[in-house]
Amino acid sequence: MKKLFIASAIAMMCLSANAFAEDDGYGNDIPAARTEGTVDDGYGNKLPSNEPEYKSFEEARSASSYGNSGNSGNNNNQRTRLGIHLGIGAALLANYPTDKEFVRQYGDNEWIGVSGDIGLILKFPLNPILSFVPELNFGMAYLSEEIKDAGGDDYFWGEYKVNDAKTLYNINIPLMLRLQAPYVYLEGGVRLSFNIDTDHEYEYTDKDGNPLKYYDYEDDDYKTVKRDAEDEWKVKTFIPSIVAGLGTTFLASGLQCDLGLRFIWDLRGIEENDKEIYAMENKKLRIAKVIENESSLFAIQLVLNMFF
Repeated sequence: MKKLFIASAIAMMCLSANAFAEDDGYGNDIPAARTEGTVDDGYGNKLPSNEPEYKSFEEARSASSYGNSGNSGNNNNQRTRLGIHLGIGAALLANYPTDKEFVRQYGDNEWIGVSGDIGLILKFPLNPILSFVPELNFGMAYLSEEIKDAGGDDYFWGEYKVNDAKTLYNINIPLMLRLQAPYVYLEGGVRLSFNIDTDHEYEYTDKDGNPLKYYDYEDDDYKTVKRDAEDEWKVKTFIPSIVAGLGTTFLASGLQCDLGLRFIWDLRGIEENDKEIYAMENKKLRIAKVIENESSLFAIQLVLNMFF
């Protein structure tokens, strides 16, 4: 009888000690394991030892914030977030024609410029590491080049150069999937661009860079030579692109932010008039040579996102 009483007392003490204990998945009770930093929150993150001693994993998950800022597994970081997207970087031309007649008229592919986007971004978590991230942006691309010896072999015009500058404005919608790892993310997807306007500046200068001018008898003044209206830059309305990027996620003044690098490749040529026709002499016969201009944009941008 005495042995039965002692065994019952020991059993009651064990039950009392474990009344508020919970296994962390490693065979450790939460209060004891916390000081060793081994308490798992259910998402693969270890709860810091300076947090309160939660009685359950559900209570720990509902706490305000813990873990690293890039991959903390609480409910707060798994909610849908709206933010501001900014992107700025370099723009280049790819698939540029190399035919000598085309190059003589339009110059070599020395186009270089700036690409920029500003708009809204939405991050919709699909699971703790994968998110769907669409954007709605206003975009701009500026490209310029200097065409040397624009007059070819002509004695007079061959001394002049052409400064050619083009600006494109669009509304673009990137549709991205993001893979989030601790402190780092990878993203990829497509971008749908709708071009809404262009500007084109075309200026002749002499070999020293002075603008070419002509005398206007009606206004009795010298004026700079300007490009004819019929030669304005015309582009296709819809341009699809492939987008890829990588970056890091961090907290700044209580806001979740991204800082990354993004690559954008257009999947089709941008020129609306994508064929150039040149008359050629061949054994006293005049023939036409058609050159396809499939020039497309390529951009590298530094990206900053700020979520609310």
